[in-house]
Parts: sequence; structure tokens; C-alpha cells
Amino acid sequence: MLLRKFNYFLTILLLYSFNQYSQQSRSSLEKERDVNLVKIQEAETILKETEKSKNITVGKLNVINKQIRNRQSLISNLRSDIKVQSDEIILIRNLIISLKRDLRILNNEYSDMIYSSYKSRSSLDKLTYIFSSKDYNQMFRRFNYIFQYSKFRKNQIIEINKVYEELEYQENNLSDINKKQKKLLDDELSENNKLQKLKGRQRKIISDLNKKQRNLRKEIAERKVALENLDKLIRDIIRREKEALLKNGDDDINLLEITEGFEANIGKFEWPVKSGFISNKFGEHPHPIIKNIKVKNDGIDIQTSKSSQVHAIYDGKVSTVAFIPGMNNVVIINHGEYYTLYAKLKNLKVQKGDIISEKQVIADLVTNNDGITQLQFQIWKNNIKLNPENWIIKK
Repeated sequence: MLLRKFNYFLTILLLYSFNQYSQQSRSSLEKERDVNLVKIQEAETILKETEKSKNITVGKLNVINKQIRNRQSLISNLRSDIKVQSDEIILIRNLIISLKRDLRILNNEYSDMIYSSYKSRSSLDKLTYIFSSKDYNQMFRRFNYIFQYSKFRKNQIIEINKVYEELEYQENNLSDINKKQKKLLDDELSENNKLQKLKGRQRKIISDLNKKQRNLRKEIAERKVALENLDKLIRDIIRREKEALLKNGDDDINLLEITEGFEANIGKFEWPVKSGFISNKFGEHPHPIIKNIKVKNDGIDIQTSKSSQVHAIYDGKVSTVAFIPGMNNVVIINHGEYYTLYAKLKNLKVQKGDIISEKQVIADLVTNNDGITQLQFQIWKNNIKLNPENWIIKK
């Protein structure tokens, strides 16, 4: 019986430990799922805006691709949660089998005790059994035996009730987990259906874009010229400001303090727009449609929703406000040795020489004729282009 009690408590302890682990895992998965759902909603809003235009564009493809990644991430999350639930179901089922076996054994033992007690009463009652002792010591031993026997019977009843209560609890627990798992499985099926529809739309857009390669090549050439003009603009600004700094200094801001503050925030800066996704990464990458063509990006493109506002990521001073064909209005902000560049802007809120604070709104974003709202964002250290993804918060 002691061994059975030990096994019972060991099983309960293992289940409790696993429950703690699975609850932590599920809590983490639920938080991750909430983040995925926010990303899906953001991308869905952007997608609806692009679909107001009948034009088939790379920007529209970018949103579809992002939404596919979001759905795949959500499905992966659901599958992980289903796996955790399945493991817990197996453990609880095994525990229920063990509890039923223990309950059956305890009930049989108790029945044997009752039967034995009944037989004893029919032949010799307890008092006669005690007082028929040969001496005092024997009487004491018989009394103690009856007392212990009675106590054992009571403990057996308590033990049976405990096992029964635990069994009932675990059966209810199993029922709840089965319901949760069914919902997760239904959600997974639903997300898979949405994913397949998205992939169908993706194939259609790629097919349509392949028929427009001449237009795409023209867009690539125009973007290249616009980026070259941006490059020339910011290099000229940096050169002139360095020359002016050596000659006159700058009393408006503490450039050393701002530089150190900027460097200390690597990987911690808020995005320059509140929502959206990186549609074009930093550096050189294959074109999504045209084979054997690579496109270069001196910063990152953040695709977002219509009428989004642009915020300065850190304190600084506006070096220039300019207009570049293909990039619309451009704002460049000096942060000491660092510069940030924001392009494709409208409704500018700042002008050259303004002192800017972190998160200050500097402009709104332009939405083009294809329904695409996209920020070109760059970070420079002196004449070196940096990858903005390394500086902003990971999403």
C-alpha cells in the first residue's frame, strides 16, 4: 500500500510539474499568437488599400508575401500549441487509467475488510474478544489491534475519496483540454484555407507581373536614379556640415552627446511609422519577378497604411528638406556623427534648422496611384550606410 501511495503521489507530482510547464508554454504561445494576429490585421488593412487600385504591382505582391509569412507563422504557432495539448492529454489519460486502477484496488481492499469485519462480528463481538484475553497485556494488544483496524478502515475511506475526487477532476480537465484542442484544430484548418487562397492570389499576381516585365524594368531604372540622387544629396549634406562644423562649430545642439545617445540605442529605436512591415530590405537582393536582376537598397522600405505619419527616431537637427523625383519630399536629420533620412513624404511639419525631439512627427507619407504607402528610411554614420534593421526594434 505504501508503494501504491508513493506511485500515486509521484504521478500527481509529475502531472503538476508538466501542467506548470504546459501553462507557461501555452501562455508564451498565446502571446506570440496575439502578436501574429496584430501583424495579420495590419497587413490586411494595407492589402485592402492596395486593392482599391486595379494595377498589379510589386508593392501588392509584397503585401501578399508578408501576409503569407504571417499566416505561416500563425499556423506554426497553432501546431506547437496543439502538440503541447496533445502531450498533456496523453499524460492525463495515463493518469486516469492509473487512478481507476488504484480506485478499483482500494474498493476491493475495503470490501474485503468489511466482509472480514462482518465475519468477525458474527462469531465473536469486539468486547468479548477483548475481555476474553488471558492477561492484561493480551487485552491491551487486542484493544490496540481493533483500534488500529478501525483507524485503517477510516483511512481507507479517506484514500478512496481522495482518489475519486482526483479522478473526477482529471476527467473534467481532460474534457476541457479536448475542447481547447478541437478549437485549435479548427483554427488551424481555417488558417490553412486562408493560406491556400493567399498563395493562389500570389501565383496570379506573379503571373500578371511576368507579363509586365518591360514596365518593371522601367520602374527599376527610375528607382535606381532616385536612390543615386538621394545618395548624392546626403553625401553633399554630410560634407558641407562637417566643413561648417570645423569652421564655426554648432551651438544649437551638443553633437557629442547626441552621437553617444544615438549609439547607445542600437536595436532599441521605435519604428519611424507606427505600423507596417519591411517590404524591401537593406543591401542588394534578387528582384522578386525578373530573373538574374538584382536591386539595391541603401536603406529599408517600410510599407504601411494610408495617411501614416512619420516620426523622428531620435533627437537631432534638420539638415535639409528637399524634393527628389521618385522619392517625393525628403527630410534629413543630423544626430552628430549619425544621420537619418526619411523619403516619400508630404505635408512636412519641419524645416531646415529645426531642432527635433525623439518621436516628433515630421511629415505624412505619400500614397501613390497604385495605393502603395511606403517610407524609404536610411541611417548613415558619416559617409557609411548602415542597415536600419539593426537599429530599430525587432517586430
